[in-house]
Amino acid sequence: MVPAVAAAVLLALCGCASARGGTDADTPAAHDLRKFEFVREKMGGPFRVVVYAGDESAAGKAADAAFARVDRLNSILSDYTPDSEISRLSQRAADGPMPEPVPVSEDLFRVLACGQQIAEQTDGAFDVTIGPFVRLWKRARELKELPTDERLEKTRPSVGFRNLRLDPQRRTVQLLAAHMRLDVNGLASGYVADQAVAAARQAGAAAALVDAGGEISVAGAPPGADGWLVAIQSLKNPEEMTGQYVKVRDACVTSSGDTRRFVEIGGRRYSHIIDPRTGLGLTGRIGATVICADGMTADALDTAVCVLGPERGIELIDNTPGAAGRITTIDGDRVTVYESKRFKQFLAEPPGTPGY
Repeated sequence: MVPAVAAAVLLALCGCASARGGTDADTPAAHDLRKFEFVREKMGGPFRVVVYAGDESAAGKAADAAFARVDRLNSILSDYTPDSEISRLSQRAADGPMPEPVPVSEDLFRVLACGQQIAEQTDGAFDVTIGPFVRLWKRARELKELPTDERLEKTRPSVGFRNLRLDPQRRTVQLLAAHMRLDVNGLASGYVADQAVAAARQAGAAAALVDAGGEISVAGAPPGADGWLVAIQSLKNPEEMTGQYVKVRDACVTSSGDTRRFVEIGGRRYSHIIDPRTGLGLTGRIGATVICADGMTADALDTAVCVLGPERGIELIDNTPGAAGRITTIDGDRVTVYESKRFKQFLAEPPGTPGY
């Protein structure tokens, strides 16, 4: 699993405690808490865990629990690992449709079920069966050459969320078309971030933040404030910030866009984000930052809205309970920003201003 390249993320820490996976009674008094930060290579890049704990030993225990959970989930959800659970499941459709449903782990089923829900809501603009198109597009990026119409048409029958059948009672999965390949990179990082935060809290952290390559999940907040501040990065100038900050607690902030991951073919710019309906990378400059109570939904939405475009994307965010988002498009020198109805509720003053 390779983390999505974020269109927005710089952390400014401020904030008090309570959270997913723990209770205030489990933790030291706020004035006894200290911040500890850990970075390890996970999921193809640096994976950051920040915890507030009473001492270094407690912090290390919480971070170890978070990283262990990441490793476990990577062994389930990574399509880059041939022997992961999701890779082995896809291999069952290598020669034809799966004749029988296959039982899967609770983690894999949760991720696939969320993916199917978003697919239904977006009429397939988000699709976890996109794997065959992803492979085609990887080849296109390497060769700097678009897939031929013939290759796209040959691949198309293997892609389509209606070819994925889930049975929640039996927790089984069935792939109904030949050569299907599941790819959950569009929402797995958000799930991993949430699960890592929960593991840190369950191991004793008073508050925790996980940055899974730009998918940021937080539980509680640092002592002295009521949230974590996340700065929004510029889509047009990826080394700069927009000047906007959002404050979140017990939530996830995810971003997607072609800020750094794109390819130019025949004089045209193509994003790494693929439209499941065409099999090609997006050509319009668009980036999105989404805030949700859970990372899976936020991660899936930030990809889906880029495919849908700003108008339908904002509508999707507004129709998702509790969600908020900001979408940016670039057309030549023109930069347009769209904000969902709830986005202003999360806006915060920059750090260093009175009250922070």
